Amino acid sequence: MDGAHGPLRQTEPAPAEPTLAKRRGIYREYAAPGALVGHVECLWRHQLPEGTAAPIAVVPDGCVDILWSRHGLAVAGPDRVAAFPVFAPGTDIIGLRFRPGIAASFLHTSLSQIIGAVVPLDAFWGPAARKLETRIEDAPDAVHRAEMLTEAVLERLPAVSPPSGDIAATLAHLRQSHGSSDNNPIRALATITGTSERTLRRRCHEHFGYGAKTLDRILRLQRFLGACQRDPSATLGLLALDAGYAHQAHLSREARQLTSLSPAEIRRQLVGDRRAA
Repeated sequence: MDGAHGPLRQTEPAPAEPTLAKRRGIYREYAAPGALVGHVECLWRHQLPEGTAAPIAVVPDGCVDILWSRHGLAVAGPDRVAAFPVFAPGTDIIGLRFRPGIAASFLHTSLSQIIGAVVPLDAFWGPAARKLETRIEDAPDAVHRAEMLTEAVLERLPAVSPPSGDIAATLAHLRQSHGSSDNNPIRALATITGTSERTLRRRCHEHFGYGAKTLDRILRLQRFLGACQRDPSATLGLLALDAGYAHQAHLSREARQLTSLSPAEIRRQLVGDRRAA
């Protein structure tokens, strides 16, 4: 799924100061219909501005998305670190975001096979995906395209087997364990879920794309992003503790590794005020 100005996922070094994806152009999220609430985090639309193409930072969030753009339907796999795609000016993208741990059941694929990749949807859904793509291309507007994408996922819901209980328990535990300094969360999680470490590690790679430690780092980063928006006047030290980091230096190190941006720059972009940095 290559754009006129480069692929959706790039392996090149990050630009000196990329813009967070949701802060460039017009990005909007919409609630999933009731039947999909437990499976789909949101529907979304991203309209990139006209003018000069520029790289954006797509920050890892533990999720997998089905995307539609003028290049067709594709699945954006989970990321360990930020991706830096460059889209053609004016690109309009419709997306459906699965909740963490869910997408593998809809795609019938271990997410470890699509880490950091964008793969055509027909690689998973075959001819049905190609038919859906044709229908979406012929749709009159973005609202109808989103509805068609939603309907396609709803149609597959009766045949989807939910992930094992230990996956849900792993996600819940990591979301609640703020401030944990355990470098090997699998050991504790295996005890909590009653699953062997080897089995739990395999299931994490299947349903999240990576191990529990990586997921823990990504969820902690997402808590920091949320804390920035809730309390933009708080010091970075307090925001770090609120998100579950051991200290501000821990936040700075992980933010750089996962996004290429400093915590101060992330906060500045999220609150839209340079004085916040």
